[in-house]
Amino acid sequence: MEKDFSETSVLVKVITEYSSAILKNHALLNRIENATTEEEREILSQISSKQHLVSTLLPIKTVGVQGDSRTYSYVVGVSCDDEPDWDDLATLAKIIPRICHNINRVVYIFGDQVTQPVLDITPTFLTQGVLSILRQADHVATQVLLSTSYYNTISQMPIILIPIHFNRDVAARQSSCQRSIVIRTIITSDFMTGIPAIPNKHLPIELVKRMVSEISAVPNISRVLYDLTPKPPGTTEWE
Repeated sequence: MEKDFSETSVLVKVITEYSSAILKNHALLNRIENATTEEEREILSQISSKQHLVSTLLPIKTVGVQGDSRTYSYVVGVSCDDEPDWDDLATLAKIIPRICHNINRVVYIFGDQVTQPVLDITPTFLTQGVLSILRQADHVATQVLLSTSYYNTISQMPIILIPIHFNRDVAARQSSCQRSIVIRTIITSDFMTGIPAIPNKHLPIELVKRMVSEISAVPNISRVLYDLTPKPPGTTEWE
C-alpha cells in the first residue's frame, strides 16, 4: 500500500460527508477550500446533507489524463443504502479528482452500502477462467443494451473486470477471491472528450439495473460498479 492511500481515503470521506465535516472543523477542510469555489462547497454541503454516501478508496490505479499528462491514479467508489441521486454522483465525479489529484475515477457501487475497507486485491492473471468471466459479463451487458432503443445513445461501453472483492470479513481474515465488474458508458463526438451516460438522464435506470442484475448472475462476481467519470480526467477505457 502506498503512503498516500490512507490520507486520500480520509480526504474523500471528508468530501462525501462535507456537511458533517464542517461542523467538526476537520483538519483537511483547507484542501477542499483551496480547490473549490464557494458555490461548489455549497453544492457539496447540499449533496452530503441529502443522503449518507460512503466513499471507498480502491487499491488499484487506472490510466487517466490530468492536465497535460497521462496519469495512473486511484479509483474511489461511492455507495449508499438508498437509491442515489445520479446527478449528485455525477457532480462528485467532477469535483473529487480536482481536489484529490491522485484520483482520476469515481464509480458508483451497486448493492448495499460498503461497510468494510478494501485493502488488498484478488490475484488475477489472463487465465481461461478469468477471461470467461469477463466475456460473460460483457456479453450479457451488451445484449441488454441491444434489446432496447438506447443502443445508439452510447458511443462505447467497455466492460471492465477489476480484482476487487467487497464485503469481506476483515476480522475473520477472509481471503480476497472474487472480482468485480465496471460498466463504463461514454457519450462523445470525437473521443477526445466525453461524458458518461448518466442513469435517469441518458439511460433509463431500469435498463442499467437490468444490466447489473444480469452481470451479477455471472459466477464469482462480487459487485457491479458504474463509472461516472467524464473524459478527462478518466479515459474512455480502463488500463
